This record gives sequence, structure tokens and C-alpha cells, in this order.
Amino acid sequence: MKRLKFSENLREALAVHKMTQQDLANRIGTTQQTVSRWLKGVNEPDLTTLMDICLYLGETPNSLLGYDDLTEQDIAECKQDRRKD
Repeated sequence: MKRLKFSENLREALAVHKMTQQDLANRIGTTQQTVSRWLKGVNEPDLTTLMDICLYLGETPNSLLGYDDLTEQDIAECKQDRRKD
């Protein structure tokens, strides 16, 4: 299954909106260092923060998390993997 690409999608959204890490951090009430960790893939925001990011950037959670790129095959493989557990 394809790995979800939050860090890549967030980086692209920031570029499209011509925003810096500090701009986003200021808008959603976090630090530039936290945004940097998201962009490096070290961690991801909690659900409430994700929604704040989406509202501010005009994006959907699915687009930022990479679900829009999942194919039927990816979903079937994920279901199969879960059955093995």
C-alpha cells in the first residue's frame, strides 16, 4: 500500500499559498519547530490541529493525508493486511 504523504502534501500546500512555516505556525497557534517536524515526517498533527490547518489552507483532510491518491487496489490490500492481524 502507498504510504500516506502528509509531509509532502503540506509542503506543497504551503508553496501554493506562498506561506512559510512561521506563517502557518502563527495562524494555528503552534511553533515553527512543530511545523518543521511535520514537514520532515517526524510526526503529524492531532485531529483538531489537522482541521485547523485544513480550514486555514482551504484543503481537505483527505488531500493533506494523501487519501485522494489511494486506488481501489490500495484499499483492498489494506483490508487484506488487517485480516491477517
